[in-house]
Amino acid sequence: MSASIDIDLDAPGRQAGLVRIDTVSTPIFSFAHGDGPTLVLTAGIHGDEYEGQVALAELARELDVGDVRGRVIIMPMVNGPASRAGERRTPVDGLNLNRAFPGKADGSFTSRLAYFIETELFARADYAADFHGGGAILHFLPATLFVVTGDAEGDQRRQDFAAAFGARYCMLFGAKTMGVEVGIESAMLRQKVIGIAGEYGGSAEISADAMALCREGLRRLLAHLGIIVAPAPDLRQPELIDVRPDDCYVIAEGDGVFEPLVRLGDAVRSGAPVARLHRPDRPDEPPLPIFARCDGLVMARRSLARSSAGDWLFIIGQPA
Repeated sequence: MSASIDIDLDAPGRQAGLVRIDTVSTPIFSFAHGDGPTLVLTAGIHGDEYEGQVALAELARELDVGDVRGRVIIMPMVNGPASRAGERRTPVDGLNLNRAFPGKADGSFTSRLAYFIETELFARADYAADFHGGGAILHFLPATLFVVTGDAEGDQRRQDFAAAFGARYCMLFGAKTMGVEVGIESAMLRQKVIGIAGEYGGSAEISADAMALCREGLRRLLAHLGIIVAPAPDLRQPELIDVRPDDCYVIAEGDGVFEPLVRLGDAVRSGAPVARLHRPDRPDEPPLPIFARCDGLVMARRSLARSSAGDWLFIIGQPA
């Protein structure tokens, strides 16, 4: 069996329980009352991304089941071992949960956790929102994101769901962008869930702006779906930023110390210098200049100065 759970996800009322795999457990909450859609909210897929974990834990404490019309299922720290360790990968087996979907019922710990999310949570869901950040290695300009499938109706519903969240920017992913084909977004698509994710900050820290966006975005999603009785939020159509082309990714060409020359949100031109890579161990050598590969907006930058060949230094999204 992939996992055990000590609450009934199909029962009414407020329930707080645990999902267990082997001897490891992580919290889960269910709020079900009246008629309405089912929304699944997840954070902590990567353990060093904190904004979503805090926002969902707050919601689980504060949401009044009597105000709910439908069902809300919340896992504030999906990957318990990684979250407790503050690591991107699962310490139990060294795997990246967001590269483990659809998982297997009889696989490793991370594989079984992915299988549980897809077959137990998303199989019940109409809508889903997954919260990420850049972790220890990246820092993002806060943005929602969704996978563009080519199904016009589904893509529009995902875009409208992102607009309900209210972030200024929304990144467009493709079928294989940043590992989507084996990530949580692929599980949403297979289960026919209208789902979005988001990258809200990073550097393994919490910023006031990112937290404010996550808190407000959650309230807006609940109101948009009619799960709570509140005025429907205005759909803040986001600036769509395409990060599907390979040229969006600026990669370190060698080892060294990364000095960024541009900031998050800056507009850059293809061929413009965006960073220098220094070698303090070779002081006679000038730094290696790093150039943008496309015109666009700086959506993410590396957080760590020490870099190795092949590391992502920037993601430069192209306004769509």
